[in-house]
Amino acid sequence: MVMVALGTLLLWSTAGHHVSEAQPLTHIAVKPLELHSSSRAFPALKVLHAQAPSATASVIPAPIRRDEPQMARHTIEQGDTLFELATRYNTKVEHILQHNPEVNPDNLKIGDTLKVPLNTVQHTKTREELGDIAAKVTMSSGGEPLGYKRKIACKLTAYTSSYESTGKHPGDRGYGITASGSAAKEGLTVAVDPELIPLHSLVYISGIGPRYAEDTGGAVKGPHIDVFFNDDQMAREFGVKQANVYIIEEGPRESD
Repeated sequence: MVMVALGTLLLWSTAGHHVSEAQPLTHIAVKPLELHSSSRAFPALKVLHAQAPSATASVIPAPIRRDEPQMARHTIEQGDTLFELATRYNTKVEHILQHNPEVNPDNLKIGDTLKVPLNTVQHTKTREELGDIAAKVTMSSGGEPLGYKRKIACKLTAYTSSYESTGKHPGDRGYGITASGSAAKEGLTVAVDPELIPLHSLVYISGIGPRYAEDTGGAVKGPHIDVFFNDDQMAREFGVKQANVYIIEEGPRESD
């Protein structure tokens, strides 16, 4: 009878505990996992950890967007133009304007700071790289370069750095400089319509040889190539010709 009474008393005492007086809930949750030694218990544990929010999640920085270009800050100096800045930073004028909508491209103010995106145009081959390719060009028995990409029947004219051709005098900013940013050079430079032949392309002109598409011109549209000469008299004597033009190496096309 004494044992029965003690057992009854014990049961009554346990049932009367409040939650705050029971064992901590963390112990109750952990003990079943500690009792299992089989590997099946660990995948469940991993799932719990994956679902639980990290204590430091709120301070992890957002990932860098790879589609956003790196930016430079340029303080406008005397003589700066958007075209020259675009060439210097390997970007486009329109890309600079997108990041500086308040700027008037025809009235840059000295001392103002521009946000300039970097390297937003594709890689272009240098003269040295194009020269290496040109040196390896071989001709067929029919007089055509082997391995060309496109063939275009073009009108050929000639130009120089003179005011008659470019509207600039010696000493003017940009005098003798091509649209690609390099100095025009006889035996290398031709002006093209970049919609047809992208800048930085290597072309082979029948009767002339390899040339680099480095310049553009207001009158150079469609299948028309302007060949650069140093001497005005030679340019005039060149006149107007027709020739097949072969695209050996095509430069990157302009894209937004």
